[in-house]
Amino acid sequence: REFYEQQPPSLPPPHRRMTTVVGGAAHAMAVTFAMIATGTLLRATGVVTPVGQREMSQVAVKLLLPAFNFSALVADVSWERLEVCRGIAMFAVIHMVMGLALGAALCRVGAASSGFLRECRGQVMVLCAFCNGTAMPLTLFRALVASQPQLRGMEAEGALDITIYGTVWRMLLWTVGIALLEADAAGRKGSKHSISLDRLGRAALLNSNTVASALGLAVALGPAPLRSLLFGGPLACLREAAANVAKASHTMLLLTLGAALWPVPKAHDWQAVGGVCAVKLVAMPLATLGLLRLAGGDGGALGLGGVGGLVVAIEGCVPSALQISMMVQHTKQDPQTCTLVCFWQHIAALLTMTVFLALALAE
Repeated sequence: REFYEQQPPSLPPPHRRMTTVVGGAAHAMAVTFAMIATGTLLRATGVVTPVGQREMSQVAVKLLLPAFNFSALVADVSWERLEVCRGIAMFAVIHMVMGLALGAALCRVGAASSGFLRECRGQVMVLCAFCNGTAMPLTLFRALVASQPQLRGMEAEGALDITIYGTVWRMLLWTVGIALLEADAAGRKGSKHSISLDRLGRAALLNSNTVASALGLAVALGPAPLRSLLFGGPLACLREAAANVAKASHTMLLLTLGAALWPVPKAHDWQAVGGVCAVKLVAMPLATLGLLRLAGGDGGALGLGGVGGLVVAIEGCVPSALQISMMVQHTKQDPQTCTLVCFWQHIAALLTMTVFLALALAE
């Protein structure tokens, strides 16, 4: 709030700022839906078979996403950046805890009327806890900055905040999130005794994404000689190869999600769709804005500034991460309901994000 109060009175009016933000969000979602529709078309025409769809998912989960995680950590993380953005990093954990609690409450309340809420508690909790942590927030933040030329000098700070949030978010998603999905998979098979801490620990720590993140952190935060090997040293070719592989992760993710939507299910679990949308797109933004208000309006009491508070507000109102559907498929569960929940969230989010970002800017 203090940051915005310091700006000159020549700022564009609020309605013009929000029009620009909505336009940026609508464009990003149009691109996303077009790529998802391409995946659906490939599946409907038989170019991608059910076996091919599963193999695409495996390639994304075991190669492309780990390469992305490793490349992002190596390039963007340092001790100095973590220190500057510690409040943002803490909010990634806070959002996860709030989402898990709200997801568990939703399952308890809606279990009687929804099979998905009753039988897929882990999926519901993960959908409520983990947002689209980097791509959409970065698009929204840049759209907001573009609407206010006086703020363009703060774009780098906001991008850094989003990068650090995404770093923590990815590690939590592929440890806590994947463990909950594995517990779901074991429970649906009726093997209650197989849901042990040992199994969940292995799922959380011994998957390719967690290993890639650990290696990325070791290089980013480790001794300078190790980092120099990958930047200008004899192993630079490996880092560049990983970065090139990582570029395919987003495309493969969206195509695989589109393929998972075919054939179109004859019946939807609308109670689950509506419940998760209400939690992720209404309850989570309200809780985030409430915490920011308690922490001084812009989150100053939690180590956030004006830009950090805005980034946290954006992260609190974006829909669930699309890669959750792929993670569900990776645990050998049917991802169709999860994919539908994500799909409808992204449609509804265009309205809810506009409302809550307007409230955040009014603070």
